[in-house]
Amino acid sequence: MKHFIELKDSRLDLQAMVTMTRKTVADQGYIVFRNFHYDLNDLEKTKNLFIQLCEMVGTPISHDQHGSIVWDIKSNPNSTGPVKTYSEHNHQAELHTDSQYSFYPEDMFALLSLQKAKCGGGLSHLKSLKNILNRLKALPDGDEITRILSNTDFPFIVPNVFKKDNSKKYEFNFGPILRNNEIRFRIDTFEKAFQIDNSFCSEEQISAYGKLKKVITDDLDLTEFMMEPGDLIIINNKTMLHGRSSFTDSNRHILRIRMNKHAKGQRKGEVQ
Repeated sequence: MKHFIELKDSRLDLQAMVTMTRKTVADQGYIVFRNFHYDLNDLEKTKNLFIQLCEMVGTPISHDQHGSIVWDIKSNPNSTGPVKTYSEHNHQAELHTDSQYSFYPEDMFALLSLQKAKCGGGLSHLKSLKNILNRLKALPDGDEITRILSNTDFPFIVPNVFKKDNSKKYEFNFGPILRNNEIRFRIDTFEKAFQIDNSFCSEEQISAYGKLKKVITDDLDLTEFMMEPGDLIIINNKTMLHGRSSFTDSNRHILRIRMNKHAKGQRKGEVQ
């Protein structure tokens, strides 16, 4: 099945999109729908349609204490804190897992492009866990590296905007980087946590992390493409790492919804 699907009809067949999404995201890690309906003059309608599709694919998860489902990804120069979330700045977002700082990152997420960066930046990057694991296993000590990454806990500092207790200067979460054919990874939240307290990890953990980082940050097995206005991508957050190049156009605007899979037997929003 193709990763990129052109939507040519004016009337969206949401149920067909959901069927394609579930199979492709499970098997291949992501799917992109091009020409999804959006209206910059009626963002409320656009967001409602985006939510409707995501409710059929999975169970949307609120991103803040107010229960908001849709997150606006735009440059925010006024954001403060020791670690900014990638949604708030315009420099490079290295390959990472969404919500890697939480105990259990969401299963998947969707991005809807409203305005791309006219400067030519903001290029999307993807790398699959399958390719990462194959590269690790090819190393002389690949099995040991995989064991350490799977069976020991690594620290992740929580970005300021997602802290549960603002009275604390720093908030951390801990867990393995690899788990049951899943990955949770982000360079800055791990390395910032280790800088704050280097007792969080053993020398063996630091060595394993360094070798994984080298595999992830090279250009091998990297998928790159530009999200055009109207592009909607749904990504498996457990089997794909994603990122983007830096940009200077502050008008770049993307909507994001994070989701978990429906509970067994639950299928919301069947189209009549």
